[in-house]
Amino acid sequence: MRINHNIPSLKANSLLRKNNRALTKSLERLSSGLRINHASDDAAGMAISNKMKTQIEGLNQASRNAADGISVIQTAEGALNEIGAILSRMRDLAVQAATDTNTADDRETISMEINQLNEEIQRISETTEFNTKTLLNGDIDNKTHTSNYNMKVIYMSDGVSVGDYNLEVLAEATKGEIPASEVLESAIEEQEGTIYINNKAVEISRSDDYTSVLEKIRSTCEVVDISVESIYDQDTDSRQMIFTSNNFGKNAKIEIKSENIKLLKAIGLENETTSSQGMDASVELKGFPSSATVFADGDMISITDKDDFKINLQLSSGTEQGEAKLKLSVLDAGPMQLQIGANESQTMSIRIPKVDPTTLGTKFLNLNTNEGANKAIAVLDEAINMVTSIRSSLGAYQNRLDLSINNLDTSSVNMTEALSRIEDIDMAEEIASYTQKDVLTQAGTAMMSQANARPQTILSLLQG
Repeated sequence: MRINHNIPSLKANSLLRKNNRALTKSLERLSSGLRINHASDDAAGMAISNKMKTQIEGLNQASRNAADGISVIQTAEGALNEIGAILSRMRDLAVQAATDTNTADDRETISMEINQLNEEIQRISETTEFNTKTLLNGDIDNKTHTSNYNMKVIYMSDGVSVGDYNLEVLAEATKGEIPASEVLESAIEEQEGTIYINNKAVEISRSDDYTSVLEKIRSTCEVVDISVESIYDQDTDSRQMIFTSNNFGKNAKIEIKSENIKLLKAIGLENETTSSQGMDASVELKGFPSSATVFADGDMISITDKDDFKINLQLSSGTEQGEAKLKLSVLDAGPMQLQIGANESQTMSIRIPKVDPTTLGTKFLNLNTNEGANKAIAVLDEAINMVTSIRSSLGAYQNRLDLSINNLDTSSVNMTEALSRIEDIDMAEEIASYTQKDVLTQAGTAMMSQANARPQTILSLLQG
């Protein structure tokens, strides 16, 4: 028997402390309902659960974002519904104005109502908002800008994407040309004055004959990039000057003027101004409406679809007949981006085209004649079809968002279930563990008391 070290008491104390720590942890788990309260409880499990919590919160927020998107669409669709009703009324008025039983005053009255309805469409376009964001003014749509002399904002259809396209110009652009009338050489004699060719002066004196006048004109035309050709007609013994610009498109300008009308007539010209545009071109862009028309203005290609949305493309090289490389660049992307996922770039684009009297084509309806009223009916039919098409697109957007919300909610529930398996405590199992630790703690306390009492038996030996 030893009294210097009470080994049984030390062992009982160690086990008692261990059971107390386990009992404290069990109490914490039962109180919080969580299996992992500290990183030390399960380091890997805590790392996984934190990521899952972030994903769950992201999924829930994405679901709310999608619901907000539906609210935006419903707001726009409601406004378009009203615009559609207005267009139907305008069509009724156009049909009414198309019959010749109406007097001029009757048609004027109808036109007044049409104007008021157009103003209401404009008001709806400008004031339909969601969270201060205007919906029908074209801001929620793709747009790009041309940086040429004729700058304007143009709209892209949904089917056209940014990139390189090949365009085939089927005919060369034309050059500006002025053919003068045939004149006798003697007609120029005894005429004097100043002719201005593209604002460059040509001085003609009485002593100049046809040849000298032609040379003076040629010298001046070279400065302004114009060619002059003289054609001689043997049958009539007359000559004709033909002025041709060496430029294409908007730059192909020839302006010939003079205060001396007799001098111009003597040369075969009167005050003349001409310019030439480029020829029609044909282009195929994947996804662009089949009804699109294309027009080339110099080195600028303008594509217009049936809804009057336009895309201007810049030719990068040449205007001769053949193929040219085009690049379409979007400088300002305007679609509304909805974050409908928990992670980066999980977005959905919503485009709502500009809807007002200008884009609908109803701004300048003329109902004062039978012909004008019939044209108005056709325009209004197109406008109604346009609004219907936009509403159909919005309906498709809304259906997609509904499905996205369902998927997001399902994903959130499933991930929460997985998180629960990692993080939550099994209460029944933990209560059983707690009961065990509690009994062991009580037993340990009793046994430690017994271990501490054992050295007292040695006193009886000393006393005996």
